[in-house]
Amino acid sequence: MRLALVASLCACLAACASDPLSPDPPELDRARFETDVYPVLARDCAFPACHGAPERFFRVYAPNRARLDPAATPLGAPVTADEIGATYDRARSMLSSSTSPAESLLVRKPLDDAAGGAEHMGRDARGRNVYASKDDPGWRAIAAWAGVAVGGAP
Repeated sequence: MRLALVASLCACLAACASDPLSPDPPELDRARFETDVYPVLARDCAFPACHGAPERFFRVYAPNRARLDPAATPLGAPVTADEIGATYDRARSMLSSSTSPAESLLVRKPLDDAAGGAEHMGRDARGRNVYASKDDPGWRAIAAWAGVAVGGAP
């Protein structure tokens, strides 16, 4: 009886120790990321003071912005496969700690609070977020890749 109780307690503790909101990052379409999402992230997010900064968890590597290996890759050189791969992996990781793609940091952070977004430091001098609404083509590209139904053509 005592052994069964200990085994049951251990099983319960093991189940509680796992974090259901931190699954492995989802495997998403890499080719679609490269054609539809990466250009948006490189254009809108990779600035040195934003997601090109080394202290940011979500880093976006791009030509004339942050480089994965600045010593080996000139600033203006074309994006490398490793840079796209690192950006892809970080983008996927921004989807892994939410209950649904629509609630993920990748989808909500760049969207204005009034449109259902989340607090984001990436505001311009007038206090606007990266994407003012869910109608913005950049937001729609990211959201559709993440698995959020965006309706209609972007």
